[in-house]
Amino acid sequence: MTLRPTDRPSTAPGDDRRESGDGSGDGSAPPPAGRNGDAGAGSGADGAESSDSAASTGPSVPGADRFVAAVAVDGEVLFAGPSVPAVLGVDRAALVGEDLLERVHPNDREPVSDALSAVATDRVVTHRLRHANGGFVWVESVVDEELAPEFGGRVVTARRVDAETRFPERFREFLEYGTDLVTVVDADGRVRYESPSVEEVLGYEQGSTVGRSPLGYVHPDDRERVTERFYRALNDPDATPTMEYRYRTAEGDWVWLESRTRSLPADAAVGDLLINSRDVSERKARERRLTDRNERLDRFASIVSHDLRNPLSVIRGSMEMARLKEDTEPLERGERAVDRIDQLVSELLTLARQGSGIDEPTEFALGAVAREAWDTAGCERARLVVGADATVRGDRGRLRQALENLFRNATEHAVPGGSNDARTTDGGEDLPLTVVVTATDGGFLVADDGPGIDPAHREDVFDPGFTTREDGTGYGLDIVREVVESHGWAIGLRGDDTEPAAPDDVPVPDGACFVVRGPDPDAAEAGEPWIDG
Repeated sequence: MTLRPTDRPSTAPGDDRRESGDGSGDGSAPPPAGRNGDAGAGSGADGAESSDSAASTGPSVPGADRFVAAVAVDGEVLFAGPSVPAVLGVDRAALVGEDLLERVHPNDREPVSDALSAVATDRVVTHRLRHANGGFVWVESVVDEELAPEFGGRVVTARRVDAETRFPERFREFLEYGTDLVTVVDADGRVRYESPSVEEVLGYEQGSTVGRSPLGYVHPDDRERVTERFYRALNDPDATPTMEYRYRTAEGDWVWLESRTRSLPADAAVGDLLINSRDVSERKARERRLTDRNERLDRFASIVSHDLRNPLSVIRGSMEMARLKEDTEPLERGERAVDRIDQLVSELLTLARQGSGIDEPTEFALGAVAREAWDTAGCERARLVVGADATVRGDRGRLRQALENLFRNATEHAVPGGSNDARTTDGGEDLPLTVVVTATDGGFLVADDGPGIDPAHREDVFDPGFTTREDGTGYGLDIVREVVESHGWAIGLRGDDTEPAAPDDVPVPDGACFVVRGPDPDAAEAGEPWIDG
């Protein structure tokens, strides 16, 4: 119900009696006269039986969801009705003389100003007014076309239209205690209402995003898709799209939401679109882990069907030739093939044990783990140099596996024939390969003084199965990448991004150089792996 001027209490022009009826008043101006000199006869939620009864007993208490005011064209409040405290939480006398436009939400001021100054043809404006508690309440204001002569301003009837006041008590309790997020959006795409669960799901204080577009909080990669479905639901009453997307929390993180939208009836006072959302981040994480596991299984199937069958064929053929020719050379080839199968099985087991994260990280020294890995990597004809040390928080055993594979990769690609052969000088003297492990600014690196990586192969070195050796498996660096990424770190080659900042007193060889970067301990979340280099 919208109050009209004839429903309001009024006094005849020149009557100086106050609204209270006892002559004392509260300092506010008398209520405006009705149109054409109507003294406000008739009863209404904000009116009295007659001007005489108003003078003797005061106006009846108006509804708690609306108030009447007289406002000048520049926004100054000339009169405030008795229901102002119930709607806005401020004393009516304090509101008189205030610039009403300053209390209007910044995004809503233009249409309110236009209605007051007679620029707009629409005299009904839905907007927000600042409450005494600092938040905003939604009101529907009806502005009289004609100026009230005794004030020089317009009579405004403001009716509160908050969604909470439109729902029965049992539904308000459902929204208050429910875990799903309920959002009401208007035709302009602005939030009109959000349920209290917004604090638990997203971390925002209830009402803090009212008046804003929810699309601004959607992840940039999802925004175009969500926007298209959002406006489809607005324009098609029969459309009820369900979508999954990432949404920014109050802390700046991203959570996955699953939202179902549907249009509200045209006469709904609360808004135009209802959105029910729930946090599905844990489910998306499980799906991601399942996808990773399936990809590894597909990779294993490829290896078993191809990379293991070929060496077995060599063994069968070699053994057959040995039986026919009584020649030991084929047996030696078969032995090498068996060794390759043994290495493949070991690496496959390592890949199979890789998880998607680190459950219980511990702190340890990088240098100590590097020396342990060197002792078991089988790099007899090379030497290890440990430069600057670092404190690492992660999985010690898996990092050791990664370093072992990096060390073997260095020795196997530094000399023709692999790690069992030695590099020699022109004079025939042994020239051991040097492998350096040192902390850098934000991580660590592993470098050697071998021939380096062919520029044509830089994009492929971490691909599963890629190798430049006839007897290589191509899974050593894939294992390294899996270990590093399971910690939430990144690995690349020197020069892919920026030159690693190694300490000045640690010379970094010019051969192959693998750079691992992790988050700073101060920037990492509690319990997450990090590298303090």
